[in-house]
Amino acid sequence: MQRPVGRIFSTLLVLFLLNVEEGRTSTFNVSPLKIVLSGKSSSALLEITNQSADPLRLQLSVSSWNQSPTGQILLRETEEIILFPPLLTVEPGEKRKVRLGAVTPRELTEKSYRIVLEELPPLAGSPAAAGNQIRVLTRMTIPVFLEPVKQIASGQIADLTVRQSVATFEIRNTGNTHFIVQQIGLVGTGATGQPLLTRQIDGWYVLAGGLRRYDLPLSAEECRGLRAVSVEAQTDAGPLSAHIDLPGEGCGR
Repeated sequence: MQRPVGRIFSTLLVLFLLNVEEGRTSTFNVSPLKIVLSGKSSSALLEITNQSADPLRLQLSVSSWNQSPTGQILLRETEEIILFPPLLTVEPGEKRKVRLGAVTPRELTEKSYRIVLEELPPLAGSPAAAGNQIRVLTRMTIPVFLEPVKQIASGQIADLTVRQSVATFEIRNTGNTHFIVQQIGLVGTGATGQPLLTRQIDGWYVLAGGLRRYDLPLSAEECRGLRAVSVEAQTDAGPLSAHIDLPGEGCGR
């Protein structure tokens, strides 16, 4: 009599898991976590410290960085920033430095990049590669900015609307240098000014000349009686705000 395929698969999976030790990850620090290149200093050092018990193998590259309206990171190969060394091994407890520099002139608008740092698997035959451990490899990116000739930091909240039970607005960077949105607050009020809904949203980078769009679905309870919506954003370039009054149908259900 043949055994069911599902039971055989389950047995093999259990045997596999019994022979695999707990997954291992490398522990390391990278400093700084943000790099700004300027006319006075067109190069910088990135310091990597290996805090694990195994050698750390890394591959580094630089890409130009853009954003979609929904905040997605868009990377593209570039030769405007160079770094050395692109491959390195950091021994346990060791600190290594990577130098990077701009080989393109500053312009009227800030340029943005990201260092892509990828951990490589241990070399075959090394103690770190021995055994039945699952190795979890780290990948991280670090922002790099090339300052404009003259910095202008400004922004606005635009296109605030409430339609079909969705509150929509954009945070636009109208300057030539990036800013960071620390927190966004949305408040909806009724006919007498009483608060009917509040939302707190975490922000992120808005690159020079870019925008970040937010679409917030509202429940039937939040929409009921809604007559006005205000948005306030705290940024490192200053506060931003917007307000709209709604027609009698509120959320437009």
